[in-house]
Parts: sequence; structure tokens; C-alpha cells
Amino acid sequence: MTKKDNLIFNYILLLFCFLGINVVSAGEVQLYGQSPVYSGEKITFYAYSDYITQDTVHLSTVQIQEDGSFKCSLNLKQVRKIFVNLGVYKGYFFAEPGQSYKLALPEKKEKSKAQQLNPYFKGIPVHIGVMNSDPGELNYQINSFSNTYDKIINKNANNVKNLSRKKDSISTLLDTIVQSENPFFQNYKKYTVGRLKLSLGYSTQKIKNQLLSDEKVLYHNPAYMDFISTLYQNHFKDLFSEHGDEVYHIINRLKSYSRLDSLVRGDPVLKENDRLREMVLLKSLHDAYYDQTFSKKAVRHILDSAEHYVNHKENLRIALNIKEKNNYLAAGDQAPRFCLYDTDSNRVCLEDLRGDYIYLGFCNSKNYSCTRHYNILENLYKKHKKHFKIVIISNSESMEEMKRLAEHHDYPWTFLHPGNQPEVLEQYNVRNMPAYYFINPSGELSLAPAPPPSENIEQKIYKIMKADGAL
Repeated sequence: MTKKDNLIFNYILLLFCFLGINVVSAGEVQLYGQSPVYSGEKITFYAYSDYITQDTVHLSTVQIQEDGSFKCSLNLKQVRKIFVNLGVYKGYFFAEPGQSYKLALPEKKEKSKAQQLNPYFKGIPVHIGVMNSDPGELNYQINSFSNTYDKIINKNANNVKNLSRKKDSISTLLDTIVQSENPFFQNYKKYTVGRLKLSLGYSTQKIKNQLLSDEKVLYHNPAYMDFISTLYQNHFKDLFSEHGDEVYHIINRLKSYSRLDSLVRGDPVLKENDRLREMVLLKSLHDAYYDQTFSKKAVRHILDSAEHYVNHKENLRIALNIKEKNNYLAAGDQAPRFCLYDTDSNRVCLEDLRGDYIYLGFCNSKNYSCTRHYNILENLYKKHKKHFKIVIISNSESMEEMKRLAEHHDYPWTFLHPGNQPEVLEQYNVRNMPAYYFINPSGELSLAPAPPPSENIEQKIYKIMKADGAL
């Protein structure tokens, strides 16, 4: 830019400021609005770091004023789906760099007690209204397309055969409604329709060739990522149907990323697209964490070695997020230490329990599954107290509430409160309750996680103790 150009630009900028015109820089997104029902509250806007782990990135927190007004800005390099938790709702909208959005937050509705205690309740998705939108704006286009899509799917929800019979006309309809030059919307529509085609009996290979012919990987387009997740769901099991036990041998025994990569290259589309191949392989390793046929320790080892093989920074970030999210304790690991207080205010440390087998649980009395388990634990304690100890770390209750609970029901095992060491839940990777572990006399984890008492835990415990020569 010449000196003359700079002067002209500065004059224009000063003129805009003088006239009160809002100037938004290229990567900046301005959010504002007025919702009196949320006055005095703080709300946080965030996005997913990646759509495989759904790890979140904090973008901005804003204090809503007494009159309900709010204003903040985000810095984005590309179009992103933005989220905000609003009581019972998980609000979202799409933001483009350089744009301003006047947001209409939904009516305030707090979570019920049941929803607060349910670890699987993530909020009711609601597309936040953009009051300064128009037919050319991205949220308007996505909303219009999604409404038509939902009507078609809901109309045929109980008649899948009818949906399949009309698949060509439906695909054509969805492909032609809401025309737009916006590349993000074009891809959103294309991959939403592509995902529907996968469930309607179209040739999978043909869909792959049509939609994955170039080397682009749209990490932050949710429709693209949903399409990939559906297309490559249970990918290791698909590989098993072709390669048999070699898949389990490579993962559980060899722990080899490169050998897995060789198997995945059998897919012609993935062979030609190393960026997508890396992402699909990482997604499959993420899925393997939740499949009991694979060793969590082996999967973790493969992810540790991934940094030597992964060539694209976006995929390396996904690998790191998977490791962080699934940093599971495994059998053979040393049980994380703790020193907590019991119902008599005695300090009890894991070291104090050395020499005994311990069935360790994380619970709270407001959780239905926990209260049901407590009845089973009573019987376990009476039958097996000579062979192993039961210790429950009781979360979401005060020390006094925990004490009253134990005394009222006369529960005989040890209750501990995490109040002075709240990080113990993180150290044991407790994301949902109840959660259980079985620890041997040396302080090592024998079962990680251990089955709950309702799933015949005593047989598994006695099998371990017999193998250890303790019985």
C-alpha cells in the first residue's frame, strides 16, 4: 500500500468513526444484543477445537448489563460454529470473520434438578436468532435449509421404505433449495445431503468418489465432519472384516501406527488423501478407547507415537486432544494418591490402605444409580469384608450431608469427602458417576475402570485375587 493509499484509508476510517459507523476488522466478529431476562449473568461463547473430541476453545465471556444489553468481539480466521450455554439450552450460530451479529437469546429456562445431575444431558440445541440477518446471510441460509431437511426426515420418520423409494427426488429437492454462493453453505448442504444418501442405500464408493475427490478437509464444517464420522464409523471393525485378527494384533500387540496406516491405505480415497487418512485413523483410535476389544494402554501408546507420523498440524492437534480427553488409567498403573477425610473427620490416605484390596467408588447420594448401588454394596461388604475393603468418595455433597447419609442408613464401609482435594476426580478421570476402580495391595489398579456392583463385580474380583494367590 502506497503512502497515498494509507492516507486515504486513514481519512475513511476517521470519517466512519466521526459518523459513528461500526468498523469491523477482517478477522473480528462483533456480537451484541439485549436480553433483560439474563441481566447480571455472565455468558461464555466458545467453539470446538475439533469435532472428533469436541474439545472446547473459550472465545469470549461477557457480562450482561442490568438493562440486558451485551457486547463483545471474537477473533476468527474462518467461519466457525459458535456455542453458548444458556440454562437448559445449548445455543449456537455461525459466525463469519468481519461480520456483526445482533443476537436474540432464547427465553430463559433453567435446568431441572434431574438435568443438572444427569451427566449425559448436554443442553437442548437451539439456533440463536440473528436479528440483523437477511436471505443472503449464512445463518438464514442454514436455517432455511435445515428446516426443509427436518420436515422431510420427520415426515418419513416412521416410513423409511418410503424415504428410500423417493430418495432421488428428495436428494434433488435438498440439493436445489436455498441457492447460495457462500462456500461454507455450499459444503454444508452438500455433505448434509451426502450423509443422508449413505443411509438411503446409495453406493458408498460412489458417494466417496463424488464428495471426497479433492484433498480438502473441512475441519470446522459440522456437516462435513458428521459425514466423515458416519462414513467411517467403526472403521477398525470394517478393517477386521477384510484383514481379520491382524487388526487386533497390530493395535494390541505391535502398537504400531505405521502398520495401521498401511491397512487404512487399502481405501482408495484415503490412499490418495494423506490429510484425510490421518484424520480418519485418529478418529478410529479415538473410537477404540470406547471398545473393550482394544487395549486402552495400546491405543495410548500408538497416539504417543503419532507425532512422528502425522504431517498436518490440524491432525496433530486432534491427536493431542484425544490423548488429553482419554487419558485413562489402565490396569497396571499406580493408583493416584489421595488424602481425604472420613465421616469422623479422620484423615485417610491411600497409603494407609496399602496391604488390602480396595473396591473404590465415586458417587453421590443424588444420583439414582449410586443410591441403587449402595444397597448392593451393603451385601458385598457383609459377604466379603475379610477379603477387600469398600471405599466411596462421595462428591456433590457437603461433609455434613455425607456424614448424615452414612449415619442414617448405617452404611458400614468407608466414606471419604473430596473437599480438601477436589482434583482427585480429575486424577481418576471421573467424568460420569458412578465410577469404580479395583486396587491391589501394592497400590496398583487391577481393574480400571472396574464394573459397578450391579454387574457381578465379585466374580471379577475373586478371579483377580485367585490369580494373585490371595485366595
